[in-house]
Amino acid sequence: MPRERNISNLRTEKEGITILKELMKGFIVPTPVERRKLYELCNIDYRKYSRSVDGVQLLVPSISQIKSSKDFLFIEIKTTKAQNVTTLPFGVFFGFTKNEEDLFKAQKNFRLCIVHTVHKKYYCLKYREYLSMIQNKRIQYQINFRSQ
Repeated sequence: MPRERNISNLRTEKEGITILKELMKGFIVPTPVERRKLYELCNIDYRKYSRSVDGVQLLVPSISQIKSSKDFLFIEIKTTKAQNVTTLPFGVFFGFTKNEEDLFKAQKNFRLCIVHTVHKKYYCLKYREYLSMIQNKRIQYQINFRSQ
């Protein structure tokens, strides 16, 4: 059952990416090489945080024109289909890893983007707004046992 949930979440995330490509000016999913260059530009440990960002919003015409962290925004996507969510980001429930939150806190050009896949709308938050929106937060450990 957990695997089916994971596959469903990945499908929903892909829907979120498609919606952002349609609605967010300059949104792209960088290649691994491009992502690595952006991380280097921002002094981010690629090995630790490589999966903590889903896309990038370009604030310049192309990724090749990026010269500093002010030329783009890292975008972490969280999606919802919840019927009770009518005004984003109010009422949204999502999972967030420690790495994602740590990167969000450390990088001024990081945005948490909530995408409603039914209403085809999105809302991006800066770190301070994210903190102000939290109703409750709990820690959950993910455990992987070693191979034999």
